[in-house]
Amino acid sequence: MRYLQKNGKVKQVKLDVKDKKIVSLLSTDARMPLTQISKKVGLSRDAVSYRIKGFEDKGVIQGYRTIVNIGKFGYDNYHLFIKLNNPSSEAEKKVVAKLVKRPFIRAILKFSGNFDLEIALVAKGVSGLDDVLGKVLSDCNGMIQDYEVLAISKNYVAETFPPNFSGLAPMKKDVVGGSRGKLDGVDIKILDILGEEAQTPLFEIGGKVGLSADAVSYRIKNMIASGVIIKFIPAINYISLGYSLYTFLLNIDGFDAEKENKLKSFLDKDRNTLWAVKTIGRYNVLIYLLVKDVADLQETILKLRGLFPKQLNRYEMLIAYEEYKYVYFPKGLVGNP
Repeated sequence: MRYLQKNGKVKQVKLDVKDKKIVSLLSTDARMPLTQISKKVGLSRDAVSYRIKGFEDKGVIQGYRTIVNIGKFGYDNYHLFIKLNNPSSEAEKKVVAKLVKRPFIRAILKFSGNFDLEIALVAKGVSGLDDVLGKVLSDCNGMIQDYEVLAISKNYVAETFPPNFSGLAPMKKDVVGGSRGKLDGVDIKILDILGEEAQTPLFEIGGKVGLSADAVSYRIKNMIASGVIIKFIPAINYISLGYSLYTFLLNIDGFDAEKENKLKSFLDKDRNTLWAVKTIGRYNVLIYLLVKDVADLQETILKLRGLFPKQLNRYEMLIAYEEYKYVYFPKGLVGNP
């Protein structure tokens, strides 16, 4: 998976130990002060700033995003996998251009495999899903050969990097669902700003929403405490670091609580798992693996198959190689409360 390029001269980049520590710290909190990062990695503040600027200039970091718990606003998360009927590249581009503009679409990824596109949708319940799905099918204008809709019911792993990069423990917080916090229109404006650029300075946000920097800080802290804001992360161009993203759709027969706990325990320890969720649909597990070589990929696949030797009755492997859209708080979707 790669983020849309702000810098067209992206090349393969090698990170040293200090670089990896800096990027790993940013992945836990992209708004972490430079002085705090410098203490943790044993470099001066200026040295840390210089290295981060280098990551940005070389296209390793493509900006900074804010992960928002969309469930707090009454939305559910769905992933739509589409197999196209071999349209021309020009026709496919026109379809994608329409889909990118839809506010209910958080992400659009292009694959090589049995499905061509993965679209992350948000909708309010089944009736809302029916509405947005109808709009997507209309945008595709008869170009769809087949599709699968999966509803995300539980989050297992959600990281910016898997342990094979940073050695960090997987995030334990469940980011699906939740009740709506007490937010007003100013909070929504702040989320819109942070959604596009999580490192926007407090005084700049304040100037846009008519508040002091201290007042903005207070509101952000409240949204973090209430679970509206999950965390701030860098948007990483994995290709520039030599990684490839693989998506797995799994159907585990008789996926009861015992099997689920068994799978979750495995995913918590697996060194290649980037993101994994429980889903409702034809497939009941969706996993993203981020690896540098086929040996790492095979390692996780063989362990998964060994974990459920007779129950893993269906799975699809897709190779992600392009990203057309990826946002965590779709601008314009949530209006003033």
